[in-house]
Amino acid sequence: MAVAAAACGERAVATAPPARTAGVVTLDDASQQRAGIRIAAVETAPRAEETEAPGVIALDERRTARIGSLVEGIVLDTMAEVGDRVEVGQLLAAMHSTVVHETWASYRKAMAERRKMEKELAFAVAAHERVSGLYAQRAVSTQDMQRAEADRVAAEEGLDMIRTDIRRSEEALQHLGITNADDPTGESGEQIPVKTPMSGVVLERLVTPGTTVTPGAPLYVVSDLSVLWALVDIDESLLPHVRAGQTISVRVGAYADEAFAGTVTLVGDMVNPKTRRVTVRCEIKNPGGRLKPNMYATAILRQSEPRQAIVVPAAALQTVDGRPTVFVVDAEGRFRPRALDVGATSGGLTDVRSGLRAGERVAVEGSFVLKSELLKSAAPE
Repeated sequence: MAVAAAACGERAVATAPPARTAGVVTLDDASQQRAGIRIAAVETAPRAEETEAPGVIALDERRTARIGSLVEGIVLDTMAEVGDRVEVGQLLAAMHSTVVHETWASYRKAMAERRKMEKELAFAVAAHERVSGLYAQRAVSTQDMQRAEADRVAAEEGLDMIRTDIRRSEEALQHLGITNADDPTGESGEQIPVKTPMSGVVLERLVTPGTTVTPGAPLYVVSDLSVLWALVDIDESLLPHVRAGQTISVRVGAYADEAFAGTVTLVGDMVNPKTRRVTVRCEIKNPGGRLKPNMYATAILRQSEPRQAIVVPAAALQTVDGRPTVFVVDAEGRFRPRALDVGATSGGLTDVRSGLRAGERVAVEGSFVLKSELLKSAAPE
């Protein structure tokens, strides 16, 4: 009789007929080797009570710039496309707006007024000095002296006011991203530059040349993707086990066998009345750019400190009569099925709450073959 080596494409292994004892499977060493059965002693490992919670990968809003229009105008040109890597201050687009012309007009007027007031002040200072000399010789009256001093003070204050107007115009130009360098003509600053305030990747370009925009209209989205957020929804019953600064593991479907380390930065202050869950924000480093915003994620939350627990490889477990079961090797080399009470699986190892002791020997590979032989022994001839 041939021993079935498992379904799912496993190669059937020809073996000597096993002993048929209800609830027990017996295979000699050669048959075990051909069937790919490997035996190992049950071990303990540091484990912690863990639970999983659904989440989604999101942009780190502290490292994301949603760049909008400062004024009403029209987009003349765009210099950056979606996917471009940009540096701080890099030009993304150029705009035209009547606000620029009005600001330049105010600046030019203030510059002309300054030149006029500088001449008036120079004249007033010279007149005051001349009258002061005459007043010292008692050649003019006190009233003439006071009038000359008042003219000088008025000229100084007038010049200060003009300088304030110039600074206001310069600040208005700088707010638009234009530096005048005391250029009264403003010929080199007729366009409003749209620049990125941070380094990162252009995720969205929301305008094209010719687009008319209003103040606050979105233009670009730039984000530094080296750090992302995982927004995780946890049941309110788990709140005692979550705190800011706690380390958390996050898995995504694209890299199912890899856990990304994160840190809890915020535990939400409100419970969703429909789901009875609280949103927890975690920060995850993403230097290779493998994680992408809007990926579905699963967060693994630790509910207790690590403790020594009995573990078995997940591949050793088979479902028999609806319960997780391993095949324990007794002193005579026979395989006996034993139902277990198991916990979470992590790193390919499953926690065993009860049913096994450390040191017992179990089949850690090829257990499906043993399950097949067990079912054969239980079937009627």
